[in-house]
Amino acid sequence: MMKLVFCTVLFFGSINSDAQKPHKIIEYQKNGLQFDLKYEHADCSYEILINDMPVITYFGMGGRSGQTIDLNPYILQPGKQDITIRMSPSKKEENAFAPFLTTNSFVKIELSKNKKPMSMLDQLNAKDKGEQYKWMLLSYQTPALKKNASYAEYKTSFEVEAKDINWKIIGWSESKDLKNDSDIKKEVDAFYEDFKKTLETGDGSKYLSMLKNNIYEEAASVPWDKTAESQIVQNKAEYAVEKRNFIYPCRQTELKFFGNGKVVTLVCTDSLTFGYSPLISKTSKNMMPKVHTFYLHKPKGSDQLEIIR
Repeated sequence: MMKLVFCTVLFFGSINSDAQKPHKIIEYQKNGLQFDLKYEHADCSYEILINDMPVITYFGMGGRSGQTIDLNPYILQPGKQDITIRMSPSKKEENAFAPFLTTNSFVKIELSKNKKPMSMLDQLNAKDKGEQYKWMLLSYQTPALKKNASYAEYKTSFEVEAKDINWKIIGWSESKDLKNDSDIKKEVDAFYEDFKKTLETGDGSKYLSMLKNNIYEEAASVPWDKTAESQIVQNKAEYAVEKRNFIYPCRQTELKFFGNGKVVTLVCTDSLTFGYSPLISKTSKNMMPKVHTFYLHKPKGSDQLEIIR
């Protein structure tokens, strides 16, 4: 345990030096709003995208589920926020998908905004005073299919008021268009290979350096939490303390573009790991697989790929 804490401090020190640059200072606020997406599904694989960026990807086995994800890092500016739900057949066996979606297939989402920080005592006091601290913004369920289909796509949206955003992140909004980049596949493959070697050799400092913009923007999107950046670093550093072994080698991959062509990722097309990152690892002490999913962009004024989410 002492080794983990010591390494984490060192890792954070290396990344924090970059964070001291003017454009990397988080403007902390006393409070704010967090946008949450709750989701569940049945009898399908699916992707949920916010502003053309994936927040949920599921190509596994199993039926209905329900979890919640923070959407703040995907809200770059106020106004209309587009939601896209892409559905495809569910996985029936480890190496096989069903041929079609069925009439039972659906994805359901609920979107809310919540005052932060709010302890349980704060919530009880707010209720006693009749004060609102949570607002439901959207409840949407994909319509029932009337016949078998191999793919279905649905769109909806929600609005974010300018007064509800007190964080400043650029994300991919000013990034370069990658779809017409003739060398992009070669560059992405090289980035993934470098990322893999970084974790195979246990180079934790470099690992966190590769994630620095992702860490900064995730922390900046919750500006009421001064501990967010250090907590994110510690959570991510745990994966880099021990050298990682990569499993499930992916023989075939393809690029997928998001963020209106400004963001790219690499996914497997092999049936076993279809739709997921080709980088899946474990350690000798922890057999639980870790899927390394990340999204790359080229920031304005740069020709180098960087992890943005």
